[in-house]
Amino acid sequence: MLADYLDWITASALPAWATQGFDQRAGRFHERLDRAAAPIAVPHRAMVQARQIFVFAHAAELGWAPEGAALAERGMASLLRDFATDEGDEISVAFAIDPTNGAICAPQRDAYAHAFVLFALAALHRLNGERKLLDIAERVIRFIERRLTDPEHGGLFDALPAPAEKRQNPHMHLLEAYLLLARAAPGRGYEERAAALVALFRRHFLRDGVLIEYFGQDWSVARPLWEPGHHFEWVWLLGEYGALAGDDVQTEMDALYRSARQRGVAADGLLIDELSPEGIVLKPSHRVWPHSEAIKAAATRDDPDFANVMAAGLLRHFLDRPFAGGWTDHLSADGAPLVDYVPASTLYHLVLAASVAAKSFAAAPALAKGAS
Repeated sequence: MLADYLDWITASALPAWATQGFDQRAGRFHERLDRAAAPIAVPHRAMVQARQIFVFAHAAELGWAPEGAALAERGMASLLRDFATDEGDEISVAFAIDPTNGAICAPQRDAYAHAFVLFALAALHRLNGERKLLDIAERVIRFIERRLTDPEHGGLFDALPAPAEKRQNPHMHLLEAYLLLARAAPGRGYEERAAALVALFRRHFLRDGVLIEYFGQDWSVARPLWEPGHHFEWVWLLGEYGALAGDDVQTEMDALYRSARQRGVAADGLLIDELSPEGIVLKPSHRVWPHSEAIKAAATRDDPDFANVMAAGLLRHFLDRPFAGGWTDHLSADGAPLVDYVPASTLYHLVLAASVAAKSFAAAPALAKGAS
């Protein structure tokens, strides 16, 4: 099943999103497509642009998308042109713009989006070696550390203006960005920033074997719930961090993987959206992206059987519908689609899982040769 999944990524998903998913006139990626693969005119988020830049830079690096480098570079140019504000030695990005005229329609500064901008800059630098991209990343980091970081309690404000709650999620993706930056440009302090985020994870996020999602500003638990998908995502990230830093994170990885495997899988084999710390199902629906994160976690844990089960679930229930290269993003507990559009944001999960599988499992030897 992993081989079929990898084939779908390269033969169907990437070509579809390189064509129907890209606005040639504006030089940026569409936010979502309808059931006929036509773009839907909704605000374009910086986070989605950054994710798609990563997708096509990474796919180009692997040899999976011949047009990937050009798309990623055009996407980065429009991201900086349309979303970014340059203020002295800092750069920040607006949350969203109007797709018709490119005007900013949501000016708030979102921690999640800034993490993905760094991720995209790292991936594109790794592909083309442009030093300017690292200079931009340093200026984005200054904004994050000066404006989005809580000086009293530590960690990231979710956005500016700061809401009442903090989330673990932006920290997870900032760790992902620093790990990619550290591999693309070692010795610039990214490893130390990654270590600080792992320390925050140990101090606040992981509680009694589960990863809490929502906190007050002082790190008190605001909403006691956890998501199996994020458990799997952290398993892979901790594995990457441990390999980079030489830090022993096996205990934390074991706890996350065990709880997600034992309590996060529904009777039909699909992953549950949300549970309470006690294991009570709070949201029995199923998103597509956690299954791709489970493949990455299974690779980290050397668990090919579970990876194949997750790939089979993706192919059987989510992928290649409602059009070739698309997916049903969200299903109810009884399997009914909960959305009538295909969001571009999900492709990042699917492509990264495919590249991890190609590197880790002997599922598709021809693809595995190009994985890194």
